[in-house]
Amino acid sequence: MALTNADFRRMIAGHRGGVARTLPPLTVPDRTPHHLAPSSRLPVHVAPREPRIVEVVWTPAPARSGSRWLGGLAALAKVLVVPVLLAGGVYAKPVYECHKQKSHGMLYYGTTVRMCVNERMSEKVGSLHAFVDRQMRAM
Repeated sequence: MALTNADFRRMIAGHRGGVARTLPPLTVPDRTPHHLAPSSRLPVHVAPREPRIVEVVWTPAPARSGSRWLGGLAALAKVLVVPVLLAGGVYAKPVYECHKQKSHGMLYYGTTVRMCVNERMSEKVGSLHAFVDRQMRAM
């Protein structure tokens, strides 16, 4: 059993959840390249074929699922995750190193992990300040 164009349109419209007005069939001229004779570079005239029929089915987009509130919450989470990950990445390495030093007994007497982390972070801020200062002088 062959599937007709009307059956195909109904099937697509039923699948998308709505009935839509379809465009009329469009007639597109046959655009075959010129055929060349093998012995010469002269074009060979080929008998024209019947025009091809191209049918475009226009159906509405499926309805969006979900609420606007949930989408806004997801967008807010995406915006806030980047600074949190950046700050966590800057802060996580000194915390890890200081805890590792404490577990190996390498911290000075009376030094806590908090003091070690503060010292490491101040070193980073100092090196960043020196870098910006060098760049400003170079400009």
